[in-house]
Amino acid sequence: MYFPRYWHLSSSEATNPESGAQLPLNVWGWDDNSEEAAKQLSEKRLARVVERFKKGIQPQWNSWYEYEDRPLREERIEEISGESGLSAVVTRAKSGPLILNTAGIMFVDIDLPEFYLQPSARGCLGLLFPGKKPENPGQKSTHYTVTLAKIEKAASLQPDFAARCYETPNGFRLLVTDKVYDPKRGVSKNILQSFGADPLFTRLCEKQSCYRARLTAKPWRIGMKAAPANWPVPDKLIAKHTRWLQSYAKACVGTGACRFLKTIGTSNQVCDEAQVIIKIHDGLACTGDKLA
Repeated sequence: MYFPRYWHLSSSEATNPESGAQLPLNVWGWDDNSEEAAKQLSEKRLARVVERFKKGIQPQWNSWYEYEDRPLREERIEEISGESGLSAVVTRAKSGPLILNTAGIMFVDIDLPEFYLQPSARGCLGLLFPGKKPENPGQKSTHYTVTLAKIEKAASLQPDFAARCYETPNGFRLLVTDKVYDPKRGVSKNILQSFGADPLFTRLCEKQSCYRARLTAKPWRIGMKAAPANWPVPDKLIAKHTRWLQSYAKACVGTGACRFLKTIGTSNQVCDEAQVIIKIHDGLACTGDKLA
């Protein structure tokens, strides 16, 4: 788990060897000690990209989450230390929500198929495909019930396994409490797969050596656009970004990223590190009646 303090963007142009067109290149560098070191890294990475262009090798932009080959470029909001060092970091994601990143306490998000979700949880697609609504207000869909039963069944097959189960706008979230799970270990990957976690999310956990759980609302679910600037915020956008943060905080009142349902698994174990993560997670994510 690594969230560098300093970032630097180096820019240049390269000629497409096939079309002859000039293409803008922007490459980030990072470091935890100084902006100068981040600049040196960005210049080295940029030079490698330019050299590849000259050889006719096209870079693959926007790989999934854009973070498979570099650290997450997110603002560090709060750091939580454990017995073995840094155990969690709260960051702000690209679009604005707060994210809890954990070094060993596993999160698993299990989404329902989009067709079964309500429009408010499905973004623009909800305007085109209204989705299946329960016959009675407050009644959960059959698919919701079946999916939850499958999650509980999968948990019952894991020895000495314990987790807190939450409802999210898109389905369910598990916070695994029985022990610390190294994101890079095969057993962690197997557990994520057994619950049907998104394969791309599973890969991100391994690549970044952390688990991630969103703590606050997605902007579009509370009637807002995404944050006007990514981290690090350019000087010319600081005032606008600050105003957005203030508006976002007000819009989040009464909403929550999830709500607690029940504990599941084959044990009731809650390790010391999980106790700390539960307090942080529930204190920020389970804060309102409206799931967002």
